[in-house]
Amino acid sequence: MKYAIIIAIQLSCFLVNAQQPLINSSMSITSIGIVDSPFGEEVDKIIDGDINTKFLDFEFSDGMGFIVDLNGSSVANYIEIITANDFEVRDPMNFEVSGSNDGTTFTSIYNGEIPCVTDRLFSRIFPFPNNEFYSFYRVNYTNACDPSGGIGIPSIQIAETQLYEETLGLNNSAFLNKIDIFPNPNYGTFYLKYTGKEPLTKALIIDINGRIIKEIKINDFQNQKEIRLNNYKTGIYFLQVSTSYNTANQKVIIY
Repeated sequence: MKYAIIIAIQLSCFLVNAQQPLINSSMSITSIGIVDSPFGEEVDKIIDGDINTKFLDFEFSDGMGFIVDLNGSSVANYIEIITANDFEVRDPMNFEVSGSNDGTTFTSIYNGEIPCVTDRLFSRIFPFPNNEFYSFYRVNYTNACDPSGGIGIPSIQIAETQLYEETLGLNNSAFLNKIDIFPNPNYGTFYLKYTGKEPLTKALIIDINGRIIKEIKINDFQNQKEIRLNNYKTGIYFLQVSTSYNTANQKVIIY
C-alpha cells in the first residue's frame, strides 16, 4: 500500500480511542544536536498535524530529535510515529523518550526499536512504562534503516510524532464496539456507523490541537451517516461521539 496508515494491531482500538494526545502545533519545539534540514522540512513539521510534511535531518551522526514544552505536566505512556512520504531507508530504527521538569536535565524513560517497513505515511504506536509527570519531553531517533540515506546522503526523517497519556474511563469498550468509521484513512469523506440502542446526542470533529472545528448534525441519524471534511487540510483529526452516558473518540486521518 503506497500511502497506508495502519495502527499497530496489538493496540488497535484501545489506544486510538482511549488515549489523550499531548502535543499540538502551538507548543514550543526545539531540535537537539546538530541539524541540517532543507527549507520547509524543519523540526516544527514533526508536530504540525500534517502527515504530508516531515522533519528531515541530513546530519546523521547524533540522530534526529526534539524537545517539546507541554505548557503543563502530563504522564506520557505511548508514542505514535508516522513514516515520511519517501525514501523508506531514511526511517529510524530506534527511539528514546526522556522527560524533564526544567527543560535542561532530562531523565531517560524508554529506549525502543522501530521495525523497518516499506509503507509510506505508516502509523505505529508503541507503549512504554512511565508513571512520572513531566513538563518537557525529548524524543530522539537514531540508526536509519540504511545509513546511506538511499541516495548517498546519510539522513533520518519522520512525518509526525505524537505522545499520548492514559485517559481510562473516558471510553466504554462496549460502547466503542458499536462505533465504526470507514474508510479510514480517507480523502475527506467518510462514514460514521453506530449500532448501539442508546441514541447519540452529539458528534464533534476535533483537530490535533484540541479545538472543535465542526459539529455534526445527528438529529436525523439512522445507523450510518456520511461526514465530509473535504475543505479541511490533510492531517489527523478526532471524531468525538456522545450519548447521555458515554463518550468515545475515534481518530480520523485525511490525506
